Amino acid sequence: METKTSSDLPPGFRFHPTDEELITFYLKNQAKSKPCPVSIIPEVDIYKFDPWQLPDKAEFGEKEWYFFSPRDRKYPNGVRPNRATVSGYWKATGTDKAIYSGSKYVGVKKALVFYKGKPPKGLKTDWIMHEYRLNDSRKQITKQNGSMRLDDWVLCRIYKKKNSGGRGDHVEKLQLQEIPCQYTDSGKLQVNENGFLNQQVYMNPMLYQFQ
Repeated sequence: METKTSSDLPPGFRFHPTDEELITFYLKNQAKSKPCPVSIIPEVDIYKFDPWQLPDKAEFGEKEWYFFSPRDRKYPNGVRPNRATVSGYWKATGTDKAIYSGSKYVGVKKALVFYKGKPPKGLKTDWIMHEYRLNDSRKQITKQNGSMRLDDWVLCRIYKKKNSGGRGDHVEKLQLQEIPCQYTDSGKLQVNENGFLNQQVYMNPMLYQFQ
């Protein structure tokens, strides 16, 4: 299959892959050194830059940008990734989402928010990252003496959250767990400051999961 680059894509092309497609056709190919269907995701160590610098490093995108990035260890003998950047750090939020291709478990999606400054007193920003990794990504690494590498490649989707206040913003806040909520048998319910059930948001919790 011939691989297209960003320079020869047809007019009106939009890159809106599903989570499954990102794992199956892009990240898996990258990890195996195989060509991707479209060569528009560059290799960038995103932790060497702040998020507002990353759009200039991308080959494609206006409101969201995709990158293949390595991850390093925070500690020499640990498995926690080092998420510090030039002037801040990425902090995980919410719960990881398992990605399936049919019935096969193929990867994990993690949501992160960027904070300026140093933990734990960083200033929260509107920059969001969805990080995709293969279910067996750490099996690819043979740790060498002195190496801090944790994963060869993860796939990162970077965007800046809109402060629209509309339904989409409400859904995003639920996804990032910025609105207190809990699961019940009937779906996901919003809870108020005191922890009491306040308003039923959606009957089916799968409806607002990011695709």
